[in-house]
Amino acid sequence: MAKSARRAGKAKASVTPSVSSSGASTPSSQPGPLPPFTKAPASLQPFLEQLSPKEVYLVHIDTSPKDLKTQTFFAPAVLNVVIAALLAFRTYMVRNFYPALLAPLIGLTSTVAVDTSTMSWGEMANVTLRRTGNIVIDYFLVTVFLSWPIGFVKGPVKWRSKIGFRDQEIIVRRSQPTLSQGLDRSRWIKDDEEMRDKIVAAVTPDRIKKTGYLLVDADWNLDYDAMIKAHELVDKAKKDDGLPLDEFRTAVIVNTDADGWLIWHVEDEDTPEGRERSGQRDQILAFKDKLTAMGKEDLFFRWVELIQYESTRPEGFTPERQQSAMVQAKKLFEDENVDFARFWEEVGGLQGFTEQLD
Repeated sequence: MAKSARRAGKAKASVTPSVSSSGASTPSSQPGPLPPFTKAPASLQPFLEQLSPKEVYLVHIDTSPKDLKTQTFFAPAVLNVVIAALLAFRTYMVRNFYPALLAPLIGLTSTVAVDTSTMSWGEMANVTLRRTGNIVIDYFLVTVFLSWPIGFVKGPVKWRSKIGFRDQEIIVRRSQPTLSQGLDRSRWIKDDEEMRDKIVAAVTPDRIKKTGYLLVDADWNLDYDAMIKAHELVDKAKKDDGLPLDEFRTAVIVNTDADGWLIWHVEDEDTPEGRERSGQRDQILAFKDKLTAMGKEDLFFRWVELIQYESTRPEGFTPERQQSAMVQAKKLFEDENVDFARFWEEVGGLQGFTEQLD
């Protein structure tokens, strides 16, 4: 799976036929989704509207036991209750301190005012340090800890109050700013191999065995609103107005300027058909790499252009058109002084190539 993702990213955009000004179909290059990504189906549009086009999203179905999901919710819930209680207690303790400290600014008498003319330098330093210490401590508590219970209520509490605890839960992870900042969303699929490897590692079967709440890390956070929306759509399926749960099987979702929302159903790779498609993609990319090493990369794209042109004509890629395409391809290779038969034998034969290029 990872191999296919890395190598597919190096392939050039697919080619589709276009119509010339005279009305005749002629092959021409046109950008398209890079395999293994495909355009997201229209049925997912209500869900995709919740997502930011600037981020990368990972989706899967969490099948871990309900008891584990309950434990992973209530453990941080207790922690956040304790933090909220401490903040409330601290607020109570300083309820009179800050109003008195600010009173002189609006011309009122302050209960914490001191007469510096009767104080020694040591006493003044002591008062200054104590008050400064209080302000620093409170600033730290507010800036560091206050966001925890607020975020917990707006995220996990809202999520659980909407969907409860289920045997099968849709998990949506969104890339953290540290991962997506500076990421060229229209090019990383093709050019950034390190990023592709990092994303593939985040959706491996071993990784997603963990329950969703435990998948939050430096690169990924849970998108609670998206998860709520996904479950709303699945629940509507009972009324024939939603989406089946299977639509949210393990996948990577990204947005590009050229193709809009793209999806790669990673889970589909771990099936006999998926492994066959993956092998065919690797074979095509091995074909491209071999031609590139020979200094004939342009020949690869001309061959792709030819096959896609023939296969997308009316009535499909009939045996006659397949034969015609092979004759034309052989001539392309011979014109470039490449032994057609020997070359195909070295890259593993032709079987399955046209299906991957359709």
